[in-house]
Amino acid sequence: MSQPPDFEPRISELDLSLFAAIDSQSDDGDRRSWLALQREVRTANRSYVYLEIGSHLGGSIQPHLLDPRCRKIYSIDKRPVEPPDDRGQRFRYEGNSTARMLSNLQAISPDQVAKIVCFDADAREIDPALIPEPPDLCFIDGEHTKEAVLSDAAFCLRVCSPHAILCFHDDWIIYPALSAIARTLAGQGTRFRAFKLRGSTFAIVLGSSSLPRDGYLREIAVDGRLFILRLRARRLLKRYFPAALLPAARRLRRLLGGGLR
Repeated sequence: MSQPPDFEPRISELDLSLFAAIDSQSDDGDRRSWLALQREVRTANRSYVYLEIGSHLGGSIQPHLLDPRCRKIYSIDKRPVEPPDDRGQRFRYEGNSTARMLSNLQAISPDQVAKIVCFDADAREIDPALIPEPPDLCFIDGEHTKEAVLSDAAFCLRVCSPHAILCFHDDWIIYPALSAIARTLAGQGTRFRAFKLRGSTFAIVLGSSSLPRDGYLREIAVDGRLFILRLRARRLLKRYFPAALLPAARRLRRLLGGGLR
């Protein structure tokens, strides 16, 4: 099976059918944001390397598998059945195996599966030397705890290219870690910009002081620091405003932007 001849127009149009073959736990806003980040990276590089932490069934890998400009894919997943979660709940991932993921991806494009390198481990257990080709795009969607996100991001920052993009899913859960990552990068003098994108997607662009070049990303990107401040304010409003004061809280919320979860 050869590379689909219609891939270029599909990525150009941010065609969500690129996610159709394998389910990914995401909404259309997420998927369009991810495709736009992919389009941004592939435009900036003749070929690129993709790394993700938390692959599950391979849903977020599939557009990179089909992309002729993606020369290598690193998939890192410890494969837990019930990973810890900062929401205080347990979420089960039945049949969470690398073999199942590769079988899913094999059905899409058998001749491209060879470019996937899998690690059934926590990122902190992996020797960075095993990632010889620096990733240009890192997607972090593993364990949803502050400690794990900080660890996963630290690993990505050790192995990625100087101008890589780090993409995070479920930002409304992991935003304390996102805030800490931004503080650390700023403290180190690292040039970066943080952006809130559509869905629950958050991106950190390294080595840049300007908006991404991709038109769609420029249209939707919101300053990441402002997004985190809003989430913190909403959490404080929910915690400290009694029901009788909710109308006043809602007025303050409108000033801060967005709605309470």
